This record gives sequence, structure tokens and C-alpha cells, in this order.
Amino acid sequence: MKTVITRNAIALAVVLAGAYGTKAHAVTAAGTSITNQATATYLDSTMTPRSATSNTVVTVVQQVASIGLSAGSTKNAAPGAQVTYAHTITNNGNGADTFAIASTNSGAYAMTGVVFYADANGDGIADNATPITTTGNLAPGAVFRVVAVATLPTGATNGASNNLVITTTSGFNGAVTATATDTTTVLTSASIDMTANASGPAAPGAGPGAETTAVVTNTTAAGTTTRYTLYLNNSGGSTDTFNLAGSTDGTFGATTLPTGWTVVFRDVNGQVITSSAVAAGASTLAYADVTVAPGAPDGTTDLYFRALSPTSGVTDRMHAAVTVVTAGPQVTLAKTQALDANCDGVADTAFSAANITTGAVPGACIRYEITATNVGVTNVGGVVISDNIPANTVYHAAVLATTTQGTVVTPLAGTPGTVVDTVGGLTPNQSAKLSFGVRITP
Repeated sequence: MKTVITRNAIALAVVLAGAYGTKAHAVTAAGTSITNQATATYLDSTMTPRSATSNTVVTVVQQVASIGLSAGSTKNAAPGAQVTYAHTITNNGNGADTFAIASTNSGAYAMTGVVFYADANGDGIADNATPITTTGNLAPGAVFRVVAVATLPTGATNGASNNLVITTTSGFNGAVTATATDTTTVLTSASIDMTANASGPAAPGAGPGAETTAVVTNTTAAGTTTRYTLYLNNSGGSTDTFNLAGSTDGTFGATTLPTGWTVVFRDVNGQVITSSAVAAGASTLAYADVTVAPGAPDGTTDLYFRALSPTSGVTDRMHAAVTVVTAGPQVTLAKTQALDANCDGVADTAFSAANITTGAVPGACIRYEITATNVGVTNVGGVVISDNIPANTVYHAAVLATTTQGTVVTPLAGTPGTVVDTVGGLTPNQSAKLSFGVRITP
């Protein structure tokens, strides 16, 4: 069977290719001069080869406007929630152009506070808190990324939909426009409330944020990491997943931190996460580990944490702060003693730092207590308490050495050596106590 390709079929293929954005070559820039000159060769009557050259004609390419606008998308969101729609605007014309950005509402309800923000890196999050209404000047082929942020009315009916029509208009030719429609359907689903250190309506940070003042302030030193304990509370009717972020911008118009600072989120098992799923009517624990840059100056910096559902747009923010102080000596060590005359491992008197002047005869025992305390305002780590068995005594094991924190290693019973308590970390005002006994050599 022979295949016949008609002119109409070819024309249709060309139209379809154009509709899907296929380009065989770059658009000729406005102002380009197309220069043409013809030549001819011939033999004159004497059979001599000759040539002729025409005059030169010039055509100057005129500017035409053309806009590429990415398609709209659909989202579900709860009444009163904020939704964000990302779009890409491309100058498909052949000259520099500026494109105005606007929106209109239609449907069962109207969005409120529709604002556009630049999104240079295309992550779907506004770069800053400065609204825009135009792309600014774009060269041919240049791309501009933008997000539209809008809020559903609090009284929107479940199941109702809104069509947010985004329109871009060429500044060179106002008759050239492009539109995309973002559809938002009301879905009474998840709800999120971020709190600190505890869950529930009475916890710090409960209620819609961000709070006016910090609900929790951690104190740390430059170059160290401090942890915030966050609870994600979903009082809604369905499970949702919430992206986590930290910023010094309470509006999250931009996700920024001081130079050299980082925020890493972890789950209850210590695994690094960027989002957390929260079941309906449940709470999920997450940690925010904030690392302060080495050399950061002393002072207090406001921080904000956000949980945001990319599906429903449900979000909450919590106001925290970190106070940076200069680190210095932080751990104090206090040692006390008491007589244990019959060596039963029980002190005969109260522990004291005073000298024992009665009853300390050869064969008697002494009980020691050493207390390490973090008297600073920041956490300390790697704490180890060491105490050498004094001369003329040996380790007494009637009651083994004990500690309130860490692991103790001792000499063998009846021998000299060192008692070592590997405590680990101490928070401000936290103490660890090591207790053991020695026997005076008979």
C-alpha cells in the first residue's frame, strides 16, 4: 500500500509542532538586517563569458512579541490556608521585552491577598518578601520564575473550587498575552500546630504562629550546635506530610540564616529529615539542630521554624531564638569524704570537705564523693572524672564505685590505681556524682 503525504498533512504537522513548542532554529533577533544581492553569468554574442550583479536589497527584521507561560496546576487546601503556585515565564519573542503579571479569580469563592514573588532558583518558594508585578526586562529566550501566593477565605465550603487565572502581558505589544489556570479545591483535611518541648494546646508555641516573641530560647557558644525539640500536632481529619524549614525571616518570604549557620532536622531516631508525616489526631516529634558559625558574635538571634504541607498548603510557624555567649570554664569539681570505720561501704557520718581527724586508723575505710557540675550557660561534652587511689590506701570494693551518669572503671579490689567515670555531656546546671571507697593500708 502506497503512503501519500499531502500538503495539508504537512501543514498540520507544522502546526502541531509549533503548538508543542518545537523549534527548528533560533528566532531571528529584532533589528537583524537581511541583505541580498543576485548575480548572473552568461555568454555574450561573441561567446565571451560575462557576469552581472544586481543591486543590494536589505530587510530589517522587526520585533515580535511571544510569551511562554508554564501550565497551571491543582491543589487541595483547607479554609484559611495559604497556597503557592509556581510558574515559569519565557520570552519567546525576538527582542527584549518586559512582561506584566496579574491574576483574576473565578469559581465558588475568591482567593484573598494574591501576591507574586520572584523565585530565581525555581524551588517553589519565594526568594524574599518583596511583591512584584512584572518580570523586568528579559532578553530573547530568557526565563523568569515566579510564585503566586494566595489565601483561601476562612469560610470556604468543603469541596468548592477556585480558578486563579495568571496572565502575563507583553510590554512591547499589549495585545500579546499568555494565561495559565491554577485550581484550588477546599478540602477539610489536616491541620498543623508546631509547639516546643511538648505537644498539645498548652505547649509553648501552641496556636497559629509565628508568635510575637520567642517561645523558647537556647543559649550556646559560637561554633557549637544547640537542639530544639519540636512537636508537630495534627488535629485535622487526615494524615499529611509537612516540609520543615528554618529561617530568620518570620514570613518565610525567604529561607535565610546568618552566614555560616545551619539548621538540620532529625527524627526521633536521629536520622536527618526534610519532612515529617503526621497522622490525623496525632503528634510527631522532630529535632532542629542549629549550628552557630565559628566566631559568631555574642547576642540573641530570632529564629523561626515552619511546617508546610506541599499538598494542602496547611502550615504553621513557631518563633524561637538562640543566644550566643563566649565560652569559658564551665565545669566545677567538688570532692567530699566520710569515714567508714567498719568498711561496710556505708558512710558513718555526713560527707564533708573537712579533714577527718578521728577514727582514720590502719584498716579503716574512707568513702569519697566527687561531683562535676556544669555551671555555664551552654552544654558541655566529653566530661571524664578521674581520681587516683591515694598513697597508703587501696581500692575498697565492699560497695562498688557508682555514678549518677556514665560508666565507671576501677582498679581491682585491694590494689592502687585510678577510678575513672566517663560521664559524657552535661547541660547547664546538670551534675554527675562519682562515689567509691578506699581502705587505709594496715
